[in-house]
Amino acid sequence: MTEIFYEMWDVKIAIAMFAGMLGGLMHGFTGWGGAMIMMPLVTLVYGPIQSLGMILIGGMIVSVKLLPWAIKRVTWRAYWPLFLSIVISIPLGTYFLFNLETAIVIKLIAVIIISSAILQLSGWRYRGPRGILPASAVGASCGVINGFSGLGGAPLVLYVLSGSESAERQRATLIIAVTLISFFVFIAVNIGGGMTTEAYYTGFAIAIPQLLAAWIGSNLFRALPGIVFQRVSLIMLIFLGLLVLLF
Repeated sequence: MTEIFYEMWDVKIAIAMFAGMLGGLMHGFTGWGGAMIMMPLVTLVYGPIQSLGMILIGGMIVSVKLLPWAIKRVTWRAYWPLFLSIVISIPLGTYFLFNLETAIVIKLIAVIIISSAILQLSGWRYRGPRGILPASAVGASCGVINGFSGLGGAPLVLYVLSGSESAERQRATLIIAVTLISFFVFIAVNIGGGMTTEAYYTGFAIAIPQLLAAWIGSNLFRALPGIVFQRVSLIMLIFLGLLVLLF
């Protein structure tokens, strides 16, 4: 065990831990987005399959810490179809991860992310119907894309932020969704054989700065107004899309 830890410490782990810090800050502040920021950076050094499993270790811990706060505030009657469809659709996305070429699809997802976020920042909002079918469709797309690439936050965030609820309730909805995504994608990646012993150790190493940064981000949310939360979420979507296009 000691030898594994010694062999891990190199430039790759430093890059991954830096990504963990950025992802933890985003996750703590907005309730989502940690994996979306970390995935492009960590994939550069570890590859997509192991990276997805590694970054979710800290993501699961952060989500569990935020979960009690969110459970009390989420509007369950409005979002249960979204949560259920996320869980059901994740295995399909993970199947694509293990069996298809990811590069082209991820680039297309990045273009969609940037375009959607720019529309939202310009003042545009989704005005379509809200109910079981729209929520289920959003959850299904989110689950498939997250199972495939860890980049499926865009449809979720755009749908939730287009509602009329307070920033606090919106953040609670995102936290519940991200918790489900983190646990079920991690289970699917493990069932597919995507994690090694070294990947587990690396994931726990990444989790250290990730957890510290998430605590800072959570406190920032309490100190800043709700509109800041919405703006930061959308700006980070654009940043994410540009990262994916470049790398």
